[in-house]
Amino acid sequence: MTPESLTLFAITIFAISMTPGLCMTLAFTLGMSHGYRRTMWMMLGELAGVATVAISVAAGVAQVVQWKPEALAWLTIFGAIYLVYVGLDMWRNASGALEAQSGRASLGRFPLVLLGYNTAVFNPKGWAFLIAILPGFIDESRSLLYQLGLLVPIFLMSFWALATLRRLARSEDNAVSKA
Repeated sequence: MTPESLTLFAITIFAISMTPGLCMTLAFTLGMSHGYRRTMWMMLGELAGVATVAISVAAGVAQVVQWKPEALAWLTIFGAIYLVYVGLDMWRNASGALEAQSGRASLGRFPLVLLGYNTAVFNPKGWAFLIAILPGFIDESRSLLYQLGLLVPIFLMSFWALATLRRLARSEDNAVSKA
């Protein structure tokens, strides 16, 4: 892998991560209702889920989708069903979010990690982008493990950096509004 291709990968992934999606929307919502520190547990789950998707795509999901295009359709259907489930659950439990804000009830660490992981793994946008982009950066003549050791951390750092930048921007907005 050349330094130029790694740089191009980092720029591409950062740009993709900036587009609004389910994971960032969930992070924003939980950040508002549970606070930054508790949201980081969910973000750890999301990062593990994103790594799972990236490794799966690199290990062959992209080839399966090219060979059997309906596999992507099924993945999208399962993702959509999960999104509907999450939306309905949030709608039904809207009062639970208010209780969590007041400190009477809150999600534990493991449920937050699991929520983040499931959201990332069942996010059709994440699969679609990675299936479209990641195979172009994989060199068939090199070890897949070596390449994943370079690409996946870049992807995860990009995702984490974006969440941190959004928090810093929100903190600066609050500081400006208080002045």
